[in-house]
Amino acid sequence: MHVAGGIYRELCETPRWDGVWGSGLRAAMAVSRLSSGITLHCYDRQPPLDTVAFLERLGVAFHWRPRMQDIVFAYFHPLSDPFIEPRPGAIKQCQPIDVDGRSVLRFGMLEGTARVRGDRVVYDPQSPRSPEPFSVNGSTARELALVMNREELQAYSGNDDVGDGAYRLLASKGADVIVVKQGIQGALVFANGMSPSEVPIYRSAKIFKIGTGDVFSGVFAHYWASAWYSPQEAADKASRAVSVYCDKPTDPIDESTLLVAHPLANLRHEMIEVVGAGNTIGRRYTLQEAAFCIRKLGMEARIVEDPMMIGETGKAVLVIADGLSDETLLHLAKRTSGVILDEEGRPPLSFCAGAGVSNDFASAIYQVCLNAPKLN
Repeated sequence: MHVAGGIYRELCETPRWDGVWGSGLRAAMAVSRLSSGITLHCYDRQPPLDTVAFLERLGVAFHWRPRMQDIVFAYFHPLSDPFIEPRPGAIKQCQPIDVDGRSVLRFGMLEGTARVRGDRVVYDPQSPRSPEPFSVNGSTARELALVMNREELQAYSGNDDVGDGAYRLLASKGADVIVVKQGIQGALVFANGMSPSEVPIYRSAKIFKIGTGDVFSGVFAHYWASAWYSPQEAADKASRAVSVYCDKPTDPIDESTLLVAHPLANLRHEMIEVVGAGNTIGRRYTLQEAAFCIRKLGMEARIVEDPMMIGETGKAVLVIADGLSDETLLHLAKRTSGVILDEEGRPPLSFCAGAGVSNDFASAIYQVCLNAPKLN
């Protein structure tokens, strides 16, 4: 399989993350144990020697063309929008990369474009605002699958209704398969002559959101474009792979790990209360950011700065422990269920038996959202 996609440096403040990845390299890494004969096509200013050695160990062939700038994605946490340097409008454009193959995965790139030709091609535009139409650069495919999130599909189809937009694209021969990623709601698979198929998400012990879309597209492309699985089966494999990746984001995916993944039922929209001290600007920011991320995942959120105002037993609650006393946490644990975000590493919170404890912001957000239906 041929993979055409970016190689970029990625930084994250919490948890600490600093490495050369990007959509192309990450997808190639993810499927390197599932498929032999992976070839990565990309741009780079000068590939680091350790990146070249890493790809050689994986058995991935590496074809790169020079670009004029280093490109960095910087995240405050894995659920935040990245700061991109240079800003996208200032990135100098390179000549297209030409890729021909039986099975091809094409990602959108900041510094150029991949002009691909293949029997089965998967295209992930990687742009929620202005995704490049697949064929505008001369790309062709006998069969084309589009993999994108809701915002990308809405922009790509020019239609705010996801279902209507997908079926109009299929009817106009703009694609043969469309997979719409929906975060904690799983994914929808559209194909001509079929009702949409729902694909669940799968449980992981922790959440590392950076790059999950790259892994999904890579594994879907392997199973659909190379192994000729049905689009529904391939999307399910991809969803399973994301849960594996979240636990070990630097390891290739093993087939055996996909078999033991546990699906999560469809989630309802629930109210989650975000509880914490709001007596400093940093603590208020954390409360607001947590509520924003919960809403972004499709849930409702309400901030409560006075923990003693939580009076109803059994509510779904995210507790930000910073600034709260052990006595306050004990009060909350007795009256609520949910997740406690404890970044300080306090002594074991054994008195909070009714709640889960996480030291990672993004994992705590996901845990309380995924568990909300049974907590409320």
